Amino acid sequence: MNASYTELLSTTLKEYKNQLVDNIFDSNAAFFLMKEKQKMSSGGERIVVPIMYATNETAGSYSGYDELDVTAQPAVTVAEYNWKLYYASITISGEEEMKNRGERQLINLLESKVKQSEMSLVADLTTGFFGSGSDSDDIVGVDAAIQETGTYGGIAGATHAYWRADTDETAETLSLADMTNTFNSCSKGGTDSPDIIVTDQTLYEKYESLMAAKLNINYESRSKAGKMLGDAGFTALEFKGRPLVWDENCTSSNMYFINSKHLYFHVMEGRNFETTEFIKPTNQDARTAQVLWMGNIVCDRRASLGAMRGKTA
Repeated sequence: MNASYTELLSTTLKEYKNQLVDNIFDSNAAFFLMKEKQKMSSGGERIVVPIMYATNETAGSYSGYDELDVTAQPAVTVAEYNWKLYYASITISGEEEMKNRGERQLINLLESKVKQSEMSLVADLTTGFFGSGSDSDDIVGVDAAIQETGTYGGIAGATHAYWRADTDETAETLSLADMTNTFNSCSKGGTDSPDIIVTDQTLYEKYESLMAAKLNINYESRSKAGKMLGDAGFTALEFKGRPLVWDENCTSSNMYFINSKHLYFHVMEGRNFETTEFIKPTNQDARTAQVLWMGNIVCDRRASLGAMRGKTA
């Protein structure tokens, strides 16, 4: 492969970057909403997120010459999350290059290789998203984030009441009453509440049947998040004005109430699905580039998240 073809491959891959990112995040309804809230870092050994956990006990009313309480107040601590790294390799062999001579043919071959890499990254990230982070290399997913106890972000939920999600662990048939309780319990005054609910196909269809028994279902979402998902091609029901979707990778019998304001992707600048140059190994008739991502899913308010586990239809 000559230098001009190497440059063509690298340039084309870099130009495709934005579309690659969109295709990855638009593959999952929760990813789609969280993409808009993601934050970036320019460095750091870990991701450090400030947590406001206490009210100011000095606040109050007074009159005249009353003494004002100036006692120092604990206000903020931090949650710390490790960086997680993901990659996908794109390799074109010398044989493939010879069979695909010509600029257009080579670009078509590259596009098919990129699509394959996209699918692999989507599978890995989605699996991690619903996981517990038991593999030290994987992102820490919603199953670990949405717990009442357990250490998450370096803070022990068992010790600190402010660092507990609302969970319903009772094995029982899914009910609207239990969904309402979980939703309300992880809402803050009704204004800071979950903006998407994710479950498996079985519970999604159970909810659909519960609603069908009460009224004719309107699939045209009224919420901003629901309309965004609809425009992106996702099918969603609604619960309390929030989109409810199902994902084939969601843990069976679970339903997650996610607030993307407080649970979001934190990404390292320069590693947001960036692509490397094509390099020829010394022991292969091929050229390889990598698509690289560095980040994690982080939470700054665990109490804004909820989960129901062990539910059946």
